Amino acid sequence: MKKGILLFVLSALCLVPARLYASEEQTVVEMKVKRVMLDPSTKTPTAVVILESVRDQKIVPIWVGNEEATSIAIQMENVAPPRPNSHDLIRNILQGIGATIHRITITDIKNNIYYALITLRLRGQEFQVDSRPSDAIAVALRMKAPIYASARVLAKATPLPDKDSGDFRKIRGGLHVQSLTSELAQLFGLQRTSGVLVTDVDVGSPASIAGLQRGDIILNVEGRPVQKVGDLESLLGGGKKSGQVRVEVYRKGKTTPLLLDLSS
Repeated sequence: MKKGILLFVLSALCLVPARLYASEEQTVVEMKVKRVMLDPSTKTPTAVVILESVRDQKIVPIWVGNEEATSIAIQMENVAPPRPNSHDLIRNILQGIGATIHRITITDIKNNIYYALITLRLRGQEFQVDSRPSDAIAVALRMKAPIYASARVLAKATPLPDKDSGDFRKIRGGLHVQSLTSELAQLFGLQRTSGVLVTDVDVGSPASIAGLQRGDIILNVEGRPVQKVGDLESLLGGGKKSGQVRVEVYRKGKTTPLLLDLSS
């Protein structure tokens, strides 16, 4: 029975021995998922996964479907869905048959379409699975597998448009924030639609020391409500205010008070 399930899974995944891809080996760069966001330049909300090279912080934006973006975002925030989604199911199947993911690689861009391979190890053999990058990233995050991109991808990647939608930027204290919209709330599976979403926190920054985390929604500063990034920048003093300020955030269904030190 177990052997039959194994054969079914392998055939369904269209596994190819890694040696067949040997001719396509190329220089690769280790990446990490920096954030998931909505493209500020598009009229229709379009999700973007931002990959950043570990060594020199080069950015590779990958435009993905909202369902895949949500799957990536909730895994980054360690939010467990009430029932397994498709990427949870793939993880469970792979773990059930004893397979591990050695790595995933974003291999190429052709006609603005990104390509990826998932490298699996099973019973002493290595296999590769052709995959959409969004699915590969979502599964890699669930299985704690490293993410790589080819040098070709880094050279060909489309820059993220500079157009400011609103309110997506880095502000004082080492905070990367974006005004929370109904579309963004849906993308991240959030129940609130007001406030400012923390999309990233610089390591060692005042915000990090205060305990602010990616995925937090900033509700108010010193009791004054925050509706958009401009409100937050104004309440943090734009570089003029110093000392500690009280910040209230919404995190995983609860409000949490924090003290942000702006002395430095």
